[in-house]
Amino acid sequence: MSCCCGKRKRGEEESYQRFQNEDASFYDYADPVPKYFNDQIGQLSEGVSFTVTGNLAVNCERFSINLVHNNETRDVALHINPRLPQNYIVRNTKVQDIWGSEEVSSALPFLLSRGDKFSIQVLVTEACYMISVNGQHFATYTHRIPYRNVSILEVKGDVGNVEMQRTLVLNYPQRLPESGAKNIELHIDDEVDEIDASVEETVKIPHEWCLISAPITQSDSSPKSTHSSNDFGLTLPYYGALPPNSLVEGRCLKIEGRVRLLPHSFYINLQKGEDIWPHPVVAFHLNPRFSKASSGAIGKAVVCRNAWFDGSWAQEERSELDTNFRPGRTFSLVIVCTKDSYEVYVNRQFMTDFKYKVEPSLVDTVYIQGDVKLWNVTLEQNPLIKGKNVRVYHNPLYTDEY
Repeated sequence: MSCCCGKRKRGEEESYQRFQNEDASFYDYADPVPKYFNDQIGQLSEGVSFTVTGNLAVNCERFSINLVHNNETRDVALHINPRLPQNYIVRNTKVQDIWGSEEVSSALPFLLSRGDKFSIQVLVTEACYMISVNGQHFATYTHRIPYRNVSILEVKGDVGNVEMQRTLVLNYPQRLPESGAKNIELHIDDEVDEIDASVEETVKIPHEWCLISAPITQSDSSPKSTHSSNDFGLTLPYYGALPPNSLVEGRCLKIEGRVRLLPHSFYINLQKGEDIWPHPVVAFHLNPRFSKASSGAIGKAVVCRNAWFDGSWAQEERSELDTNFRPGRTFSLVIVCTKDSYEVYVNRQFMTDFKYKVEPSLVDTVYIQGDVKLWNVTLEQNPLIKGKNVRVYHNPLYTDEY
């Protein structure tokens, strides 16, 4: 028996070693000569940024950017390895010629295409490296070995015309023209703050967006599309720019789109500025998490609300709610500014609220990310209904009058 176990153990070790060797082969290149090598990158400290630019070969399979220690085993503190056939970017560390566990997850879609130019920025902070791709934050990577010992930056693989810029930055990421915030449409007229009656909600979403099959319940109240354009909508992550002091009482932010078929979560930040680092002031963070709802009606989710100011998050508020979000279905989400809180409505039905922790007037950026497709984001009036002394969006749980 012991002999059999010994054979089985040796066999498992050999299989594991073969697996390790096959896995390690992803880190080797037919041409071991770097496309870029610099061993004079200077001392690293928080705020030091490296931006690597170049061209992907038309037959590009993979390439890597490495921050390396100049020791006997050339330990790799950070290995960034885009693999185009797999459509993901590996992050890893090598110590004493042994690779650690790979990190591949990211909320950002894969943004690299064969034959195109690329720009990858790496920011050093005390806690981690921050990595952006083509002007959009992609991932963070916690330090596994000391970053202060890094002295080499090299680029290998199927790329050309590689250049590197080292800078000391005060904010991150470095935006490209295509990754900057887009101006949010303004549908506001302070002189017209009253209408004759409440009108039925219409969402001008392309007709084909509404053809995704999904379970429908009797209470399903997804808004109906009135638009037949072939527009693909807004790309994620979405950054929308608002004029200063535009979020005030009597106005609302309307977000129209569709929930993906297998949603995990999405979030909306009403914040000051586009930066990821330093952390921006977030006046309102709205985060429906569908995966946390293990039972109940379709559309049920844990809805988290919070704010970031004075260097940390406030105490999170969370509720399990029937959100009116349906996988594959269109939605109209409205965030209303009242006298003392944000109120959130989905398909004209009140969902939740959040008392102001930070004055909403400081918000100049809307940041949206996650498992939704976006069609439109607008800033609008929340007008009074003539003769009723209530606004179109008003919270029926508290009062029928303002």
